[in-house]
Amino acid sequence: MHTFGKQEHLCSIPEIQKLFHEGKSFFRHPVKLYWLPGNWAGKPVAKVIVSVSKRNFKKAVDRNFIKRLLRECYRRNKVIVEDGLTGKRCIVALVYSGKEIPEFKSLEPIIIKLLERLVKEYETTAG
Repeated sequence: MHTFGKQEHLCSIPEIQKLFHEGKSFFRHPVKLYWLPGNWAGKPVAKVIVSVSKRNFKKAVDRNFIKRLLRECYRRNKVIVEDGLTGKRCIVALVYSGKEIPEFKSLEPIIIKLLERLVKEYETTAG
């Protein structure tokens, strides 16, 4: 069973700032993925943060629903990252930039493609 526990959440403010200032990114509408190689020992292969713009969704209920969808898509497909980055660590941000509330079945293939591209780009750039 796949889980998305506290140790997999990116909570460190300096790491988050470093991710958004120095990290690499790519976009597949409506999700942008930022990533940066990590440097910790131990379990989680990737630490993830999920974000939805307050500009596009004024109601917290809508933002929280979209974040829940993104986290669930990641949780169900994080095996792609775990298998692809064996022995390596990565910090990741999933930022939703669409204007309407997505459906899970349309969001999941996008997340899968982004995670596959993350593994491929990590291999080519970070070695």
